[in-house]
Amino acid sequence: MVLISFAVLQGCAGKALTSTEPWNTQLLGDARTNRSQAGAGLPLAVSWDKDVSEFRLLRPFPKEELSAPALSGGLLYIGATNDKFYAVDLRSGRVKWKYDAGHPLEAAPSITEGMVCFGSSDGAMRCFDDAGKLLWQFQSRSEILSSPVVKDGRLYFNSSDDRAYALDAKTGERLWTYNRGTFKSVSPRIYGSPAFSNGRLYFLFSDGVVVSIEAATGREVWSKKVVSDFSRAGKWRRTPLVEHGYVYVIDGNDAVLALSEESGEVKGIYNLLKARDFILPDARTIVIAGETQLVATDRLSGAILWKRDVSTGTLSSVFASGENLFVLSNFRKTPLGLDFLASYRGNIEAMSIKDGTTAWTVRLDSSISANASSAYSRVALLTDKGEITVFEPK
Repeated sequence: MVLISFAVLQGCAGKALTSTEPWNTQLLGDARTNRSQAGAGLPLAVSWDKDVSEFRLLRPFPKEELSAPALSGGLLYIGATNDKFYAVDLRSGRVKWKYDAGHPLEAAPSITEGMVCFGSSDGAMRCFDDAGKLLWQFQSRSEILSSPVVKDGRLYFNSSDDRAYALDAKTGERLWTYNRGTFKSVSPRIYGSPAFSNGRLYFLFSDGVVVSIEAATGREVWSKKVVSDFSRAGKWRRTPLVEHGYVYVIDGNDAVLALSEESGEVKGIYNLLKARDFILPDARTIVIAGETQLVATDRLSGAILWKRDVSTGTLSSVFASGENLFVLSNFRKTPLGLDFLASYRGNIEAMSIKDGTTAWTVRLDSSISANASSAYSRVALLTDKGEITVFEPK
């Protein structure tokens, strides 16, 4: 009986964690590339899931969950709209510690230098140690919908009133504030985080301007208007991506712009599709993800490498892991054709970056609004029903 019980307990834990780079923050790291070099070990199966939502009778109107998990040190860190933040064992799903922020958490945390940092809708930025002890708290003047960058002993983030902050990462002391001075009392909620590269920060503010800021001083280096009107906030990626001297961002025409990291000058425009999301899976390729289509293009020659439809519903987001592109989408299910029974479900499809062919797919019983994350051969996400779901290799 002892041996049988031991075997059962062992079976409750997932497979051993493969040593790979962590997924430390929103869209992987400081440059927000959303691309992990390590593969996710296809095919995948559900390792575990955990419901962290508040009880709602029949759950007729589930809230959108917009916080993506961070995977680091064998743990999964995530916040939810139920005001709770969780640190969970990635193998077993067991909660190691949790914190009640008292307000919804809608942005991914950042994990670095033994600290766990995240903002909440009341404007508080908090940092904990990896055991769940609160180290410090800083109060900004507006809600925080961005994931912080923690670099060289400093923490950088922006709040919804178009302010950017630099704090001492050890104490939470404010070092500088950048203020656009353009915030309106009624403004769309922009879910965008700062990107960092070569000592500079890149923000997209609610006036549609990308700004390059010197991280050491808070001095504006350059600014570039890319969106004329944010009257439709939409589900577009609003976080800049920085790589190889260029800053990539979706403009007001839903094209992907490549701006010079040095000057902000437009160096490339990718507009074969109206982009919702995009990714640079290798040194030459850009994949543009539209509402219902994806197209891969050679960035140097402009040649189309492959083009295909989103297999199910409309696109939510994409990310890359190893040789595969993962496409998250949502579709409407209407049992017996009766609208009052209709609900939205999620779909995840892994396809080859090389030619767009499908490698693996799975359907979920909930829609997906948040980005997914991948590390340790696993894929993790938070569904709109408030379920943390982790997939591992079969």
